[in-house]
Formats: sequence, structure tokens, C-alpha cells
Amino acid sequence: MIASMHVICVPEHHLDRRKWMEEIWDKAPHELLYDIRKYGRITGEWLIPMDFSDFSPYKDLSIPDALKEIEKLSLRQWNEIYGLYNKSISWEEKNNIIEIMKKYHDTFFYNEISFLQPFLIHTIKRKINMFMEEGMLESMSKIHERLEINENKIIFHKNKDYSFDLNKLSKVVITASTFISPHLLMHEDKNILYLTMLVSLEEINEAVPDDLIDLLKALGDGTRLRILRQMKTGAESTQGLALSLNLTEAGISKHLKILCNARLIEKKRQGNYMMYSINKNAIDYIPYKLYEFIMR
Repeated sequence: MIASMHVICVPEHHLDRRKWMEEIWDKAPHELLYDIRKYGRITGEWLIPMDFSDFSPYKDLSIPDALKEIEKLSLRQWNEIYGLYNKSISWEEKNNIIEIMKKYHDTFFYNEISFLQPFLIHTIKRKINMFMEEGMLESMSKIHERLEINENKIIFHKNKDYSFDLNKLSKVVITASTFISPHLLMHEDKNILYLTMLVSLEEINEAVPDDLIDLLKALGDGTRLRILRQMKTGAESTQGLALSLNLTEAGISKHLKILCNARLIEKKRQGNYMMYSINKNAIDYIPYKLYEFIMR
């Protein structure tokens, strides 16, 4: 469910679900969809809540029960996860995030599950038979282009290489999703490797994602690169950047808009000023986004 909320936030990156996005705008309340996108700025486009599985064993729970478990977590526990992304949230923001997820499930995704669940179960059963015929490791290597398996390790190539020692794993749990393309979701917990494979419902779209084009356009300008470097030590205002870089405020504002659109910087009002800061996670993922498209 949370993966589908991520798709709602950045549909331009998930071209294989564009048909679903067109349908959802006709079915789901627009106010709810706007809230999902609004809180995408706080939730890392809803990727951060996926990490709560480290605290709460909700993998085998129904969605309503899993949301109750997540809601029970203290604000400190929430911010432990958010701290991994150099972010933090308030009690109000935590409660709003929970309410949006509950409302999304109750008003829309509950019906989506009734359609998807039988299809996913059937697909997983077919995959199990394939795994038994071909062998577990041989079959796993075909799940994703960036998943490499040798005699001793499972390696996932992302913004960095994530390596899992096969000799230390007690088992591998594979689930399925129709919303993760072009991503691959995997993590290790207590010597169990959890991996989510893609099940396609739509034709593979070979177009270049709009967010990748926006990213490369934003980086393809010397002034914008100087602005990013100026922000490496802290937040900057339009006025401060104009003074430091000897440019007009109007010119700086134009560049900041492009950088914001590419999600390379974030903005926050402080008093009478709008302050802009570098999105360090987005910077870290620049090579990955390019690699993800070329190697998918």
C-alpha cells in the first residue's frame, strides 16, 4: 500500500503505472490524493514509512493491524527512523501521516487489494514452482537486473552496493508488488532476507522518466552547481545567495525554482525569509537514478 502512495507522489518516475494513475484520479477523492502528495515532502515520498518494519513486525499483519502497530510507536522511535534521512517530525505530523494512510486504505486501497491479492497469490505460486525447478539462487538472479548472486553473497547495486552473506542467512522471504518498478525492495532482519519482486500489470514503458530529465537539466548549468556547492555548509536565502555569487535576486530565484523542481534542494520559511537547503539524500542518489534507468 505504501509503495502505491509513493507512486502517487512521483508518477513521473513510475512510467509503468501511468495507466493506474489515470484511473486513480477518477476513483479516489482528490483531496486525499493532494494530502498524499503534500505529505510526500515529509515522508520522503512515502519511502521512509517503509523502514518501520525494523521496529514493528507487521509483515504478516493485515494493513489495518499494521497501521495500529505503527501508530503505537513513540515519537522517539519514529524520529530514529527519520534521523537516518536527516529529518525529524512532530506529534502532529506523525498523527496526520497515520490518518492519511488509514483514510487511503479505507476509501480506496481496500478495494484495490480485493483485485490484486488473488492475482499476486497466483503469480507467487507460479514463481515457487519455477524456483523449485531452476533452483533458488538461479531464480533469484532473474528477479531484478541489479541483483547479483554468487556462491557466497547476494549483492544489490543501488546508490551503493548492499551485500548479504548467504552463509549467515537462515532464509529468504520473497513477496510481490505491482508498484515497485523500477525499484527493488530488500532488507535483512535477524538473518532473514526480505525481498519484494515486481509483478507487472502494464506494458513496460521505455520512455525516460520526467524526474530524471528534470534532474539532469538542473545539474546541467554552472550557476546552479555553484548554488548547490554554496549550500553545503547550511541553509541560504535568495538574498544571501545573490550577494555571495554576485547575481541578481531574480536570477537566483529562477535557478532555485529549477533546483526545487528537481528535488535537489528543500525550502522552509524562517521569519520573513524563505531558506533553502541542499537535499543530501537526493545528491547521494544522483548516480543511482542514472544507473537505475540505464541498467533496468
